[in-house]
Amino acid sequence: MESVPLKDARSRLGKIHSAAAHGQPVEITRHGSAPVVVVSKTMYDVMFTDHLRWQAEQFRKALDEGSVPDGTLVIHRDDLDRWRNATPEEWAAGKLDA
Repeated sequence: MESVPLKDARSRLGKIHSAAAHGQPVEITRHGSAPVVVVSKTMYDVMFTDHLRWQAEQFRKALDEGSVPDGTLVIHRDDLDRWRNATPEEWAAGKLDA
């Protein structure tokens, strides 16, 4: 994968676009900070779909094991009723956590 400093990428954007569109990702760096990678929309869609499938599989496995994956918000019917009937003051006070 080609790596290009940001200052050079500005003047080479057309070539970077063309490379990514033809399946060649291009890494862009900036002063040693975390690089970014320019990829085609098609490649992005494939990677994103694969990631969503992986997340769904992890979620399914956790549920099969009887647990809820970390970071999952569980909302119960009682929460919905409480929220539906809450006053604006209760919402503003932040007293309606799940």
